[in-house]
Amino acid sequence: MAMTKPAVAVIHYHLRPGGVTRVIERAVESLNDRVDFFCISGETPASDAALFPISGTFRPLEYSEAGPVPDLGKTVAELKALARDHFGRDPDIWHIHNHALGKNSFVPQLVWALANEGARLLLQPHDFAEDGRAANYALLKNELGETLDQILYPDADHIVYAPINFRDKSFLETIGLSRVRELPNSVTAHKNSTGSPADARRKTIVYPARAIRRKNLGEFLLWSLLAPEGCLFQSTLAPQNPKWQVYYDEWVAFAEELGLPVEFDAGRKHDFSELVQQAAALMTTSIQEGFGLAFLEPWLEGKNLIGRKLPEITTDFEAEGLDLSGLYDALPVPLEWAGEEPFFQTLEKVMHETAAAYSKPWNPAMLDDAKSALVKNGTVDFGILDEELQRKVIRHLVDHPEDRKQLPPLPLVPDPDVMDTNRKVAQSNYSQEAYADRLLGIYTDLAATAPGKITSGNAPALLDLFLKPERFNLLRI
Repeated sequence: MAMTKPAVAVIHYHLRPGGVTRVIERAVESLNDRVDFFCISGETPASDAALFPISGTFRPLEYSEAGPVPDLGKTVAELKALARDHFGRDPDIWHIHNHALGKNSFVPQLVWALANEGARLLLQPHDFAEDGRAANYALLKNELGETLDQILYPDADHIVYAPINFRDKSFLETIGLSRVRELPNSVTAHKNSTGSPADARRKTIVYPARAIRRKNLGEFLLWSLLAPEGCLFQSTLAPQNPKWQVYYDEWVAFAEELGLPVEFDAGRKHDFSELVQQAAALMTTSIQEGFGLAFLEPWLEGKNLIGRKLPEITTDFEAEGLDLSGLYDALPVPLEWAGEEPFFQTLEKVMHETAAAYSKPWNPAMLDDAKSALVKNGTVDFGILDEELQRKVIRHLVDHPEDRKQLPPLPLVPDPDVMDTNRKVAQSNYSQEAYADRLLGIYTDLAATAPGKITSGNAPALLDLFLKPERFNLLRI
């Protein structure tokens, strides 16, 4: 008799196009013949969405700042019934994405309830409320109060955490979670399009990302000032969220004022694939990423990557053989270019606000720790400055061109051996097949596990890890 395929109920707040939905789609694409999936979200996906045929809608899962669900037990039972109606039995595994992100107060309670009923859970965090999302954390704190720390990170034999990067894995293990298995995302090249390049006359440096605050657009503009004559820097997408639009508009006006060779929102004006194909190099200056596709995708496109690496994220990739020696960990500039007093005042203000937002008591020693961690030999990493301070640095370099030689040159000429090595590493280690094998291995092990005693990971300790002074960044708030 044929073995029954494992029944996996996938839970997410929504199935809109984008990050987590793409991860779910790739899991389904690569394992659909070996796993029976049912994707339950808080919003009904569009009828032409890839996951629509295997999706169900359950409203309490959607983004919400409203109070707790009126009857938790009844609501959990209704969700289980929805899954049972689809499979004809209880799911073997509940695969839940971003359960502790704080987009509503129901999902962490759902996880705690399912855990206590002995349901096998695969919890896949892509982002954390503790990491620069104070409003999300406050929502959880307000709704769940004293129970928050107990229920947020349940631990048991029948619960596996599948973080997407090295840092998150080490953080989750540090807070005492016993079953943590890293599950890096898969990466594929964009489909090449044909057509004439957008602007073949100039050497183009393309930043293929939506220009939200943590993408550190000021550093991209700094490089446009420092680059050799004849380069055009293209930022592909403007932000959609009005919250980030203000910062973006200021950068657009600033670049125009200084006559910087930057084209904004280039992905809307030109075909995106063409922008990538005709680029001399792709660039990233981001100060925070979840998985870090930006460090893998360029090599599959046959493009050199320049800019900033993120050791918290890229350590894994380098351990697998990816050569990121052409990227820098930090871009130190003399603090006096930004202004020592304004920097320390801003730092104190923002650290104070962050502590308050996370309901942490303020201790002046935290500021001293941050100063000694962030300022080294009179220099500060350009990427931790806020927009106003970054503009001061750029203006300084406009007014004092002789100081530009204190910053390193951009390695615009690619090394063919590095390009070839990195393409092979990205293809073999981060292919959809490799992802499918890792995920199926986790499902198989988890399905064979007997339910065990439930304890809790140390949730306050996780917040402390994310709020360490040396991690502090004025663009992360």
